[in-house]
Amino acid sequence: MKKIPEYEALVLEGGSLRCAFTAGVLDGFASLGYRPFKYYYGVSAGSMAMISFLSGQRGHFIELSEKLIEDGKFISFGSVMSDEGLMNLAHLAKVVHSESPIDWNAANRFIEDKHVHVVTTDFETGEAHYLKPRRENWIRSVLASSTLPLITRGKVKLNGRWMFDGGYADPIPLRAALRDGCSNTLVIRTRPTEDRVERDTLDWLASYLYRDNPAVSQLFENWHLRYNDLAAQLAKNDGQGDQSWSQIAPAQPLRSEGYRITALDLRADHRHGLEQCFNWLSKH
Repeated sequence: MKKIPEYEALVLEGGSLRCAFTAGVLDGFASLGYRPFKYYYGVSAGSMAMISFLSGQRGHFIELSEKLIEDGKFISFGSVMSDEGLMNLAHLAKVVHSESPIDWNAANRFIEDKHVHVVTTDFETGEAHYLKPRRENWIRSVLASSTLPLITRGKVKLNGRWMFDGGYADPIPLRAALRDGCSNTLVIRTRPTEDRVERDTLDWLASYLYRDNPAVSQLFENWHLRYNDLAAQLAKNDGQGDQSWSQIAPAQPLRSEGYRITALDLRADHRHGLEQCFNWLSKH
């Protein structure tokens, strides 16, 4: 294998448990000691996979995901009308704390000379925030980036502001990396490169529910357009001037889509992430 190019920025798309694929890619990198990035941008569940990678805990994300799926407390249709909603992020935080702890010392040592961002959406303005997590608020930043109106608790207060899923304001933060001056960026996707999304039922409901806040309502109304524009830009693969990018994406739709997911689905997507990682590496 030739020397692998050293990308300056790593961008991790969200996608809930589809990020088992992301974890597979990152575990492939970890097995080779490949962590050359200076800038990191994690969205939603991608920001959780990012923590495991930064702490050097290969296999952590997929093992955590399996625990959450198998204990029946993370996704519960009987909890849809509760404060936590269908997906219980409080339970996620509890499992991370008590059963699948993060090596925070290792993570914080590693990022001392790095620029790490967890992407969230401002609940009042609809604007993206690129939070620079600290040990004391890192998990809360991830919860803020991952919470979905109508699906989870809906919003999390952080730094005095209410936040929710960063995927709505900036689903694939390639342009954030470009604005930060990164010369070459690697993007890990959770949808095939040719996939485009349509406005779904959740978007329709949320845009109506938050109709008194035009900024947030329009965010849900136009999210699919923003996502498709970013996906089209990524597909160009030619960069802008002296800035370039590459992407690693699933070859087909992932099995860990939706809310009826098994551990076998997670493992299949994780294995596919490993495969796509090594396919990408073989071309470099």
